[in-house]
Amino acid sequence: MSSTKWCCLGLEGHFLMAGMRGFSIFVVTDGGTSIFVLQHRAIEQDVAIPNSDQSLSIISEMQIQFCPWCGVRLHKYYQPRLQELDRSDLHISM
Repeated sequence: MSSTKWCCLGLEGHFLMAGMRGFSIFVVTDGGTSIFVLQHRAIEQDVAIPNSDQSLSIISEMQIQFCPWCGVRLHKYYQPRLQELDRSDLHISM
């Protein structure tokens, strides 16, 4: 991703965290449509899910339109580089 000109350090840092525990942002491409996803992972990928009597959300996702840190319209700003930012492999299929 060295050729990517980031809108701000916040988005760059959270893109680099994709697939790890905590919050991240990445692009998902489905059928020619690209969306930006804000994802939260509660545990690392290879850690056993804890036993609980309650439902646990291990991974949560939501689509976003604007950068949470600087407010730029993500799709417009990153349009030429959407394929470069695609991490569809991390997206949780519903």
